[in-house]
Amino acid sequence: MKRILSVLIGCLWAGIQPGTAAQAQQTNTQIRKELETVMHDFMASIKTGDSTKFYKLFYDGPVTWVGVDKEQSHQYFVKKNNKLSKNYFKSSPQSFIRSIVAEGGGEEEKFYNIRMDGDERVAIITFNYSYWSKGKKQNWGQESWGLIRADGQWKIASVIFSVEMENVVPEPANAAKTKK
Repeated sequence: MKRILSVLIGCLWAGIQPGTAAQAQQTNTQIRKELETVMHDFMASIKTGDSTKFYKLFYDGPVTWVGVDKEQSHQYFVKKNNKLSKNYFKSSPQSFIRSIVAEGGGEEEKFYNIRMDGDERVAIITFNYSYWSKGKKQNWGQESWGLIRADGQWKIASVIFSVEMENVVPEPANAAKTKK
């Protein structure tokens, strides 16, 4: 009993409230669930072509949306077009979902090897992805989102990703250890 009392007094003296670690763990679990919901809604809105649901996932200001070709895919495009070109491109969430809706269905993005970090206001999600059209893998790479919590909702503020074309460099079979 004396030892417990000493620990509690020590915690109070140091400014640490009892149960803080447990509260932080609970908060982290809740935040992770919320972020997983954003990821699920992102994938579902692509699969269903639901642009309204898709738009609601994003911050209402300018959203960074930049892709960069991996080296072999970039060289493929340079050779195919017979000219030098930038190895990156920028777009927007609106252009992305419009292109999916224009395809008429059958689009899908799969996420795996997901890593999350952040607190109750900002978060970073980094993962491997593969993009599919009509059941055939088109490209794959790494993707990273920056998110903010705005008015109680997680919103994507940036999407940055690398692109390797599946027909140029097939994704290694062991890359998708924990597919979602």
